[in-house]
Amino acid sequence: MALASLALTACHTKDWYENDGIPIEPEPEPVITYEGEGHLVRLDKDGNVQETKHTYKWNAEETTITIEAWVDGSQYVNGDETFKGGSDGEFSIGWFTLPRVSLNDFLGIDVKSGLDESTFYGVQPDGSRVESMTSYKPGMWVLADGTSCNWGDGRMYWQWYIWGDEDGGGYDMNANDYPDIIYLGTNPGNVADVLGKDVTSKAKIVVGDVTYDWIVTVHFSEAEKKVTGEGKLSYHNWTSENAYEIVETTSKYSYVLHETEGLEVNVEVNTEEWRDSGDWEIGFIGDLTADVVSDVWGFDPGTLTDEEFYPVNPDGSKVTWSSYAPGMWIDGDGASTDYSAGIAYWQWYTKEGDRDYDYTGSEGIFLVGGNRDNIAKIEFDTPIVSTAKIVKDGKELTVTVTYIFHDVILPETEGYPEAVFEGTGTPYPYGGGVDGDHTINWYFDEEGLTVDVDAYVPTIQANGNWVFTAATIPTEVMAGYLGVDIEQLFDTSYFYPLNADGTASGSWTCDNTPGQWVHADGSASGWSDGVMYWWYQWGDHKYEGHFTEGLFLVGTNPGNVETVVGQTVTSKAQLGDKILTVNVHYYAEYPTAKTGKVGPFDYSWTMADGAFDVVANVSIAQADASWAWMGFFINEKYVNEAFGVDIDALAAEKDADGNYTGFYPLDGAGNQLAGWTSYIPGQWFLENGDAGDYKTGVSFWQYFTSNYAEIDPRHEFTAPNFFYVGKNPGYAFTPGTYVSKAKFAGNDFTFTINIAE
Repeated sequence: MALASLALTACHTKDWYENDGIPIEPEPEPVITYEGEGHLVRLDKDGNVQETKHTYKWNAEETTITIEAWVDGSQYVNGDETFKGGSDGEFSIGWFTLPRVSLNDFLGIDVKSGLDESTFYGVQPDGSRVESMTSYKPGMWVLADGTSCNWGDGRMYWQWYIWGDEDGGGYDMNANDYPDIIYLGTNPGNVADVLGKDVTSKAKIVVGDVTYDWIVTVHFSEAEKKVTGEGKLSYHNWTSENAYEIVETTSKYSYVLHETEGLEVNVEVNTEEWRDSGDWEIGFIGDLTADVVSDVWGFDPGTLTDEEFYPVNPDGSKVTWSSYAPGMWIDGDGASTDYSAGIAYWQWYTKEGDRDYDYTGSEGIFLVGGNRDNIAKIEFDTPIVSTAKIVKDGKELTVTVTYIFHDVILPETEGYPEAVFEGTGTPYPYGGGVDGDHTINWYFDEEGLTVDVDAYVPTIQANGNWVFTAATIPTEVMAGYLGVDIEQLFDTSYFYPLNADGTASGSWTCDNTPGQWVHADGSASGWSDGVMYWWYQWGDHKYEGHFTEGLFLVGTNPGNVETVVGQTVTSKAQLGDKILTVNVHYYAEYPTAKTGKVGPFDYSWTMADGAFDVVANVSIAQADASWAWMGFFINEKYVNEAFGVDIDALAAEKDADGNYTGFYPLDGAGNQLAGWTSYIPGQWFLENGDAGDYKTGVSFWQYFTSNYAEIDPRHEFTAPNFFYVGKNPGYAFTPGTYVSKAKFAGNDFTFTINIAE
């Protein structure tokens, strides 16, 4: 073991202290300490380092280096929106700096260059050597008893940022930006197993003939319990005096049930929808059951007396329940009133008793409603709050219900592609679109439904996205093509997953059904070891805040996606007598080539050496009566990256005479034409490649740049990045190959159509 460094003095000349009368300060020696303590830190939402509630302490003494951290279980488990991404569900707990200069001095070596996996290695609880460290090195994932494991099983991990990426570090954060830190974390899916417990990981450091113990212990405190929920309110639509059907509304709810704070319910009401329903009920939340509440609060709310659970006015004065207890009618200020003057009410079905409705079997629902005759008294978009108190076992909890009434809640949009082309270009519907760095094309044919995705891995990794793209395949299109009732898609005897070899793989592995997690080879997996998943939603089968009917979502485990870079992952399912195929191509760089199908036709495109070539292969026998052969999406980000251009700006660029100069058509001989003959940028062309019009042209193509509406509002579809290949259905086609050419920023653009019989 090295001794603590000493400041040494020696004889020096005066010049060491002065130079021409100007004092020269000697370089200060680094402060060497073998201990430290403080708070772990994380990045806040603005990217700034900020303290957590978690603390740490470390020291190096004799032949032992000890690191301890005390984790506030509530902050980690329940989340903290202060931090980037919040803490809830994060692998990161936080970090602190373990000064390399101190450990260098303590060990008497340079830990960066003087240690490797042969001299710094993990050990099991029994002292046996771990073959290879299981987190980013040097670092370890361990079970609750300290046994080395992988991240999926792990309860705790640590990483010391002393070996940079060039040394195989590969850390969660950039070692150049955060040198020497000790990074601590856990698997959020497993943390419940260690709350209230201590987890210790051990390693050895060998320096010469001395072996040092490296001990990392994380003390996890118990977390205060917290349950959250959100979604759309459901409404009881009475079909007779004793029967009702449950209908989803567009009014929204969220709630937070907290062990020491109470219950907070928030409701956003589509007032127009509620008014038109003709009922006093707005809707209900169905999952605040006695079991859920008892688990968080430690008692059944249905056993509370009116002295233990009572409402209060905004001034804090105690009042009695004015609706069926526990429940309240309130006015526009949140004060207690009766139903005739009330704007809103709530009732919590915590126990049996009188209610507005007999919802046998629905005990536990949280019902909200109002008097529709008082809608004129509502101040829209302004919160109205009702408050109640619970005093139990020396603890005081608050129940708040906040209403916001909207005059009209407009339909929401999720921002995913919704372009659908039914009966345009092929006998089968197709569609897709571009979602940032990802592109999705889908089509039906005689075999079934194919969904084809180009996924850009750097964006997935940077955003940590579990859902990275989606497109709308309307339920009426799906049901119409398959010839079934849409609810059959929830019948696993009709719609079920397949293995890569076409055999049935059992039940769906995605919690959101129908949906499937798969390995790289297409076999069924779980979320932790899966590289890709998809699911399709409609009706009541909508999940995780997604609300679009017919949304087909595609996602991944961002922690596993690097294993499939450059690969195509395919998942299949049986759809009655049809097959669903989902192909996801994972790219580390924007793709420069693509082949694909749309119904009975296929296409390809390549970008290389200053040439952008698009090829469409079609057949006369498969053509429908529309003006289209087919269409598919080419992400203009890929074009811009490949050629170093802005295709939107080029498509709009013109000279003073109105001639297009950035992206312009050529005739068959390669001469620049005065203008486009189809919607811009797009061209009707003759069999020899010259410009034509719709009467004489053998075909046309159009590329829907993102500013298509600005440069030519005549475009038929709202579909940026769409490459449209068309025809005149009255044209007498001759089988053959026909070519149209153009230029953009000096690059060659060639469109080739091969027309078969």
